[in-house]
This record gives sequence, structure tokens and C-alpha cells, in this order.
Amino acid sequence: MRKNGTLSRTPVTLAKRSTAMGMLPLCLGWLAIATPLSTHAETPTADSTRSFNIAPQPLYSALSALAEQSGVQFVYNSALVKGVSSPGVSGRYSLEGALQRLLAGSGIGYRFNSGNTVTLQRMTGLDPQSATTMQAVTVVGKTNLDPDDPYNLSYTRTNTALATKTDTPIMETPASIQVVNKAVLHDQQSYRLQDAIKNVSGVQSYHSYGGDHEQFVMRGFLQSTVNYRNGIRIPFTKFDLANVERVEVIKGASAMLFGFGDPGGLISTVTKQPSSTPYYSLEQRFGSYDFYRTEASATGPISKEAGLNYRLDMSYLDTGSFRQNMGNDRIFFAPTLSWEATTDTKFTLSYEYFDENNAYDYGIPAVGNQLARIPISRTFVGRSDLRNSTTNNLVDFRIDHRINDQVKLNAGVVSSQYQKYWQGFYTGRVNETPGNSFGNVARNYWFSPENAESLTAWVNGTFDFETYGIKHKLLLGGEYYNSQLKYQVASGNVDTINIFNPNISAVSDAQVSQIRNASYNDVIATENTSKAIYVQDQMKLWDKLHIMGGFRYDWVDRMQDLSWWAPAGKDARNDDVVSPRVGIVYQPVEWLSLFGSFTESFGPANDYDNGGRKLYDLFNATQFEGGVKTQFFDGKLNASVAYFDLERTQFFQDPNSNLINVQVPVKGSSKGVEFDIQGQIYEGLSMIGTYAYTNAKVTEDTTAPANVGNRMPFAPNHQGSAWLKYDFDGELLKGFSVGAGVYVSGRRYGDAANSYFDRSYARLDLMAAYKRKLGDMNLTTQVNVNNVNDAEYYVLRSRRTNLPAEPLTVMGSIRLEY
Repeated sequence: MRKNGTLSRTPVTLAKRSTAMGMLPLCLGWLAIATPLSTHAETPTADSTRSFNIAPQPLYSALSALAEQSGVQFVYNSALVKGVSSPGVSGRYSLEGALQRLLAGSGIGYRFNSGNTVTLQRMTGLDPQSATTMQAVTVVGKTNLDPDDPYNLSYTRTNTALATKTDTPIMETPASIQVVNKAVLHDQQSYRLQDAIKNVSGVQSYHSYGGDHEQFVMRGFLQSTVNYRNGIRIPFTKFDLANVERVEVIKGASAMLFGFGDPGGLISTVTKQPSSTPYYSLEQRFGSYDFYRTEASATGPISKEAGLNYRLDMSYLDTGSFRQNMGNDRIFFAPTLSWEATTDTKFTLSYEYFDENNAYDYGIPAVGNQLARIPISRTFVGRSDLRNSTTNNLVDFRIDHRINDQVKLNAGVVSSQYQKYWQGFYTGRVNETPGNSFGNVARNYWFSPENAESLTAWVNGTFDFETYGIKHKLLLGGEYYNSQLKYQVASGNVDTINIFNPNISAVSDAQVSQIRNASYNDVIATENTSKAIYVQDQMKLWDKLHIMGGFRYDWVDRMQDLSWWAPAGKDARNDDVVSPRVGIVYQPVEWLSLFGSFTESFGPANDYDNGGRKLYDLFNATQFEGGVKTQFFDGKLNASVAYFDLERTQFFQDPNSNLINVQVPVKGSSKGVEFDIQGQIYEGLSMIGTYAYTNAKVTEDTTAPANVGNRMPFAPNHQGSAWLKYDFDGELLKGFSVGAGVYVSGRRYGDAANSYFDRSYARLDLMAAYKRKLGDMNLTTQVNVNNVNDAEYYVLRSRRTNLPAEPLTVMGSIRLEY
């Protein structure tokens, strides 16, 4: 090293020769370069990922730390870094991603060379102290973009905070976690949660409230209308994916971190965040059944010096349907501001506005042991002007603060305000007795204003320390949650129709006007409140054994006021619940994890839906889980196999008793195996594969003993999928992509009595896209054809209502990015 000259090299450490994947010759990315020095450290390639922990400090010392942790050499003019500071880097990144963070705001670019060296140089036109973004630079060799980079095509993600509330590698987490990345959402042109969830094993959609909410069946158990946004419970809503970076799914009971919830698991969207690198996109989609959707995104700095960045995502949807008199339109608007007040403190404020008008689709009833054999386009509304209107306003404020490398704090408040006006027709139970009235059914109306709101306030502290050679990541946290729901109902009979008669009579304007002015029959009000504290310790021994343990203590208050049971329908109760969780992961080699866990869950029932005069006991669920996780090709391909044993107890009022407080248990048990694989299996070839075997049965039901031993509704014994996409890179076809997917499911029953079922199905999807440069812009044209084979299947709910799946549909799009 020449101190007074122009050339400086950081200290070099050596890479050791990797033989971990000798059994798998395809894993060529594991080979590293060996040199004759006596000290050894693994040297990641530019596109491999590993953990870095470099504190904010002068840039020259930060580069030295990166050199020591990665084994690369940096070649630069010593005057280049004089007086320049680095914000540091902490977390799991590629070498290039870590380098980008160290150089953020420096105005310094880089170039990867052969021989394990990286050249640093000043980027023209940028001031070293004021620049917060990097212009394009030439990088020799392969690159691995930041996981949240809008141009990242990877199907995999190495870390997630959902399962632990700390940023933890999935390979070190004793739970089944699946992540549907932005690249998958783009390739499949997803705009609904159900479009993303089809890529996850063991999940089925459920026909919820005329299709107005998105509900799912996971590991054999029905979820509630609650979904999660950035790990925060959001009831009574559905998500637009315009501002969603990815969708994360954690399987099984998870009360230790999230409190009362669903036993089969939870689904959380992760929203896009502001970036200091400017990015803009505009996309127009169009497709079958008058489908039109516009999406726009913009992000960048407001003030580079102040660390103030913005993001804006918005969408507009206007679509018809293959179903008569159905369709919806939607406006979605989501601005976000972030302020990095210091290198250790960040504030983020986001807002979402969701406004939708959609038709209530009651679907098709069952007749006998199958769905009624009528055209899937037939509905029983008779009018096209009846629309539910929904408005949702969400505000999310978050603070992240790092005291030092060992202590990090974050806290936030999320408020959701939901307003809805239901107006629709629905049908009762079809007359299935042979004769002149066969197929007759009463048609009823339901008009109802509904208001709901929720508030979540939370605080977490993460503490990294070491005791007697054991590394600890300790999480201490607390949460307050409150949700309230109130609605009034005007309901009654309209007329009687026959489902096999194609001439479904329309309801007159005078009748609709009379219904809209009718007095409300019932008033329903419910409130759930929980206050909780939780503690979790993630321990690491010998860099191979990971042990996690924790518990949560919840104080839960519930209230209901049901007018139809007045005065007995008014009830309140308080419960204290302790939810434990333990898990273990053993990594004999870096690419292989063996895990096992025990978790519990609890939750309130949808009491008033079952007419309960008294609040029922909380249900409880327990789960044992074990499995194997693997990573190949430097983390580009992930796979997991998990076995689970899940049991849930639910209490309901005894319908045979005249006493208002007699409860009977209904138990369900679900055991099975799930397999998921996703990522890149060859240069340019990406895939997603899933398979689930779910043996879910009713194990106890004293009100309907005949149901014991029956299959749990909605969940098939077998289901699976396979999706492949190939990006061409040759001169002739460069820029083209093609993809294909198959989604299959076995027989599903629509109720616990197994009185009817939907048959097995297999569906084929195809896609093709072409991307090219237009100056500084990227232009992508794409077409997706879903259900190419026109498979007929249903999203089930009950004998009265089941929604036909979309037949063959075509969706095209044009997207500009720069």
C-alpha cells in the first residue's frame, strides 16, 4: 500500500475452497477462489448473499471492514474517500448490495474486475457529500440487485420479519414461510390477493360475503375476514396489489407474535417503500369481459440533503364479468413519505385510500350432492345497477431507531376506517323435492350500512448480545389492538324464482326504491380489544444450532350487542391467554436446515354469524411441525418440505337446548405434508412448484354426530401447482419471456356434512412478454391467458352459495418504466 501515492488497497483475506455441494454438481455457484494466504474467509460472488454488519463510520474504514467480511480487494485513489462518511450496512445482502449501501451518498461508483478486485471511482456530475443515488456504472460479471429493486427478477427471498418480528433468514426460522415476490406478481399480472396465493401450497380460496371479502382456507381451516398488512392485523378489508412489494405467508398457529387469529396461518402483504433512487412506471392492462386496469408508481428523493423520500402508488380498475349483471370499479391511492432524520433514525408515514363499487354475487347453489347444472354465467339478481359501495382509509406511522449495533427499537400506529353500504339480493335454500316446485327458491334482499374501525399501536425492542458463547437476539414487545363493527340491516323477501328458468325477472325500480327506504330490522354491534406483551429469544450456538422460544400474554375484552336477542343478546367477557412457542433449527451445512416447532393459537368465534345469545369461549389450537429447508445456487433456488399436526377446538351454542349458555365443542384435526420450491433452476429459467396433502377431518361434534370422521369443508386431500418462466438472452430472442403454469386440486366438500362436493380440476395458464429499451425507458408488453383449457370449478361456501371460477380469460398489458 502506498500511503503518499495515488493507489490504495484494502486488506485482503482469502476464500477457502468450498466443497459443500460436491454431491450436487449443478450447484456451480458454490465454488470459490482459493489463494495461498493462511487466513481464510468465505468470499461471496457479486450475486451471492450473506450477512454483513458494518456500523456507520468513515468510508475508508467501512471499506476495510467490508473487505475483511467478504474477502475482496478494493482499488481506489486515497483522495477519493478522504473526509467521506458511510452509513454502514446491516443485514443479509449480496456483495454488490452491501457495497451500494456503503457508498450511498458518496458519489462514488464501482466496477467489478476479474481477480477478486473492485475498482472505485468518482461518478461524473455528482458531489460526493450531496449525492444519495448512484448513476448507472459498468459492472463486470453477474449482478444481484437489491431484493426490493423494481427491476429484480428473482423469485426468491432469503430474509423475512413476519415469522419472528426480526429480520431473520428463512433458513434459520423454525416455521413454514412462503414469499411471493414482486417478480411473480408481475409475471402473472396479479392484482388480487387470490392471484398471489395460488403459488402457495395448502391454500384454497373461499367464497366470502358475495365475493366482497377475500378469505382463504389454510391447512384445512377457514380463515376469518382478517388479513395482515406489514404484519399488522387489518379486519374487514381486501387489498389492492398496486403498492404491494410481496406477499408473505406463515403457516399454522402463530398467537405468540400476533395474538388472536386463525389456526391455519396468516397472510400478510408487504408494501413498497420510498427510495432515494428515482423510479417511475405506468402500466395499462386490458382483457376479457371489459377488464381495464391502470397502475402508476413513482418514488424518489424530495430532499437528498434532508434524507426525505416519497412514494406514490395508485390504480384504477373497471371490469365486467362472465357473470350476468356483475362487475366492479375501484380507485386506489397510496402515498408514503420517509424521513431519515439521522443514519440511525427513520420516520415513515403512509396513507391508503380504497374506494370500490361492486356487485354482490351470491353464486350458484347445490342441488343433490353437486353444484346445480346451470350455466356458470347465470345469476339471480336481475339488475345491473345494484352495487355495494366500500370506502377504506388507512393511516400507518412508524419509527425505526438504532441505538447501536446491539439495540434497535421500532414502534408504530395503524388506523383503519371502513365504511360500507350493502345492497344486494340473495337466495335461500333451493327446493330439491321432485315435482312442480323443484328448483324454486326464495329471493331476498339485504340492504345495510356498515361501519368498522381498527387501531393497532405497537412497540418492539431487539437486543443482540452474547453469553457464554451463545449469541442471542432478544425481542421484547407490546401491542394494543381495538376493532369495532356496527351495522344495521333492512332485509326481507322479494319473490320466488326458479334457478333452472333462464328468464330471471328483474325487480322493478319501484320495488328497489321501496326497499331502500325500508326501516332497519336489526342492529349489530361488536368490539374486540386486546392488550399484550411478548418476549422471544433467538439463540445461536456454534453457527449451526438455532433455538427459539417465547410467549405472549394477552388480555382480551369482547362485547356484542345483537338486537334480535334483546336483551339477552348483549354480552361482554374478559379472558387472559398465554401463548407459548418453541422451535429449533439445525444447519449441518449452510444450504440445509432441519427444523421443528410447537405453537399455539386462540381466537374469538364469529359469534353473531351463528346467532349466539352469549359470547362463546375462545377457540384454541395447537400445532406440531417439522421439516427440511434447502437453498441451492447461492440462494437462487429455495425448497422446503414440512409435516404438520394441527388441532382446533371451537365452541358453539347447543341448538337443541333452551338454555342460552349451553355450549358444545366442535373439534377438527388436520395433518399433512406440504412441499414448496421456488427460484431459478437454470440461467433464465425460474420456477414455482407446490404440493400439499391435507388430511383434515371433523373429530368431535355432539350436535351432529354423523359429521364425525367427515372431511373438513373446502380443503382437498391433494392439491399442487407448477409454474415455469424462461427469459431468453440470445441475440435473436433477447427480451422475450414465456411462461406456463398448471394448477390442480382434488375433490372439495362444501360443508361439514359432506352433503355436496366440487369435482377435481386442472387449470392451465400461459404468458408471454417482450421487453426492450426505449432511450432511458424500459417498455414491456405482456399477455397472460388464464384457464386456457376452460376448466370448470367453484370457490365453495355453502349449499346456497358457491362462486364459479373464471373461465378462459385473456389479459394484456403495456408497461413503461424509467
